[in-house]
Amino acid sequence: MRIPFKDLQSDIEEIEQNLLLSMRLLNDVNLDDYPFCDTVAEIEVLVCGEPAVFTIGFPTLFPHTLPLFFDKGNVFGTIPHKTSDGFLCYTRSDSVIIDSRYPGSLLLVCLKKVVQVIEAGLKKENTDEFSVEFEAYWKEKHNLAVFAYVDTTNTRARELDLWYKETQAKDPVVICAEKGDNVESAIQQLFHIDVKDAKKFRCIYLPLKERSFLSPPDPDNRWDFTVFKQNLVKNLTDTNRKAYTKLIQKPVADVKPGLEFVISGLPLENGNVALFGGTMSGNTIVTKALAQPKNQRIQVHPFVWKPKNSEFLRATIKRWHPNHLLNRTGGQMELTDKHILIAGVGSVGSEVATRLAKAGIGKLTLVDWDVMEVDNIHRHSLGADQVYTFNEKEGLLNKPKVWGLKEELNRKYPFTDIVMKGRSFLNILEEVDLMQHDIDLLIVAIGSPNTEMLINQTLHQLENPPPTLYTWVEPLGIGGHTLVTLNQDREGCYQCLFQPDDEGESIKNQSAFAEAGQEFAKSITGCGSVFTPYSFLDSERSAMLTVETAIKTLMGELSGNPILSWKGDDRLFKQGGFITRKRYSFSSKKLDETKYMYKDDRCPVCSEEGRDIHPNPEREGSL
Repeated sequence: MRIPFKDLQSDIEEIEQNLLLSMRLLNDVNLDDYPFCDTVAEIEVLVCGEPAVFTIGFPTLFPHTLPLFFDKGNVFGTIPHKTSDGFLCYTRSDSVIIDSRYPGSLLLVCLKKVVQVIEAGLKKENTDEFSVEFEAYWKEKHNLAVFAYVDTTNTRARELDLWYKETQAKDPVVICAEKGDNVESAIQQLFHIDVKDAKKFRCIYLPLKERSFLSPPDPDNRWDFTVFKQNLVKNLTDTNRKAYTKLIQKPVADVKPGLEFVISGLPLENGNVALFGGTMSGNTIVTKALAQPKNQRIQVHPFVWKPKNSEFLRATIKRWHPNHLLNRTGGQMELTDKHILIAGVGSVGSEVATRLAKAGIGKLTLVDWDVMEVDNIHRHSLGADQVYTFNEKEGLLNKPKVWGLKEELNRKYPFTDIVMKGRSFLNILEEVDLMQHDIDLLIVAIGSPNTEMLINQTLHQLENPPPTLYTWVEPLGIGGHTLVTLNQDREGCYQCLFQPDDEGESIKNQSAFAEAGQEFAKSITGCGSVFTPYSFLDSERSAMLTVETAIKTLMGELSGNPILSWKGDDRLFKQGGFITRKRYSFSSKKLDETKYMYKDDRCPVCSEEGRDIHPNPEREGSL
């Protein structure tokens, strides 16, 4: 600890309190029993009105970190939030804000919290928290880890695939997954293991019924083979008990004998499911059949016939099912069955695709004809390793952007199905089923107004087109935009943005921050190196706006068809001598208030007049 123990005692003595009765430094103590601590003291505290003695450990950085408390003498017995080694968990990380100037006050604040935990446990006021913390208790002193791809929303007892990969290290790598989910490539990406090189063993998943209560393992309640089996079987529903009986008696094929794995799911009051399980020795018996020339070997589950001296080994379950991963990171599981098509995967579109895969979108179709260039790497989401591909027959080739992006996303987010189409979106418009039953959302990140106006017109002629977002960046960091169209209604579209300022003038993008008619393209070495100047920060900011809008659209949380904009710094823009439009002067509040005011009542595409020119079969015969 950073302060002398006597100074801490003196600090506490100056505080008026009646909780801590005494504190005595322990000199002859094994610090291995007190992880992360370099000083340990015995304290006498009032618990439920009576004096109780336990210990406090001070980490090296105290009072810049919180003290730790231990019931090494098992004074309080088995209570929630107390581990098998006596550690008392009294707070979540960062729930206590530390003021290191007052170490005595800090200790007393923490002591008050730990006493509240102890008293609630002794009074049995928080017994339900045994279930909430069940996984944490189960992980203590476990024998092995099982990486489990288990859909806990499926409450049916069933068999899982399980692969067992031996290593030169002490522990094997054990991976299980739902049958039929075709996760072999995901296993290769995530665990770097080819399942063809692993042994297969039988694994059964047994979800327990709602409101099951299990007392977790502790020194007074050791789970052996018999306790494990009894706790599972007695908490199955009638349907799952029948399924369990069939599963353990079912003949097995294509799996090794010797080991059997069982995983169970304990429903919690908060709607989550605690996973726990283990492995045990299996049986192989020899039978004699008159009709067979040789004796037959039959694998018998130990829940049917327990082998002599069979040992139950507790396994901690490490989840990797996307539902759990998204839930843990604040994601939305509703996105896992959504399909988004992204037209254009340049600097903005590639960032959009990456973030949508990270959000858990189930399927992405990437459309772009272009290839990566070295010039792209400081603005594109792909790096230098995705610029070229090489083979002896064709030599060095630039890699198509959709190809490189598919490789990158498959490597990082293996649960998202990536489909690539290395062609212009205009060329495949007639080939792709753009009706809502196939594609839930279309994102256009091409950055070409003329092309996007044609796409907009084509989509509005469809009977039931998907909601469509258009996204683009303005030059030199002054801003970017995302336009929502075909979201619940057809009024407001990409064409609406392009109107003349005065009669007879050429049309201009009314959402733009930059005044029309200015030339922003730059060239470093002539016409072959022309580009529009904006940084990766601008691409990422536009992508963030687009992804947030996409998710809100998919979840039905966005009304109508707004134009959404972000404003950047105009310093570089003004240094170049460029002029902004009046819209750039709008505050964020005004940009939000005017987000629906771009609509053109005379739009040739989405207005009533336009729909007469380009009839929509869905509206024929309606008022």
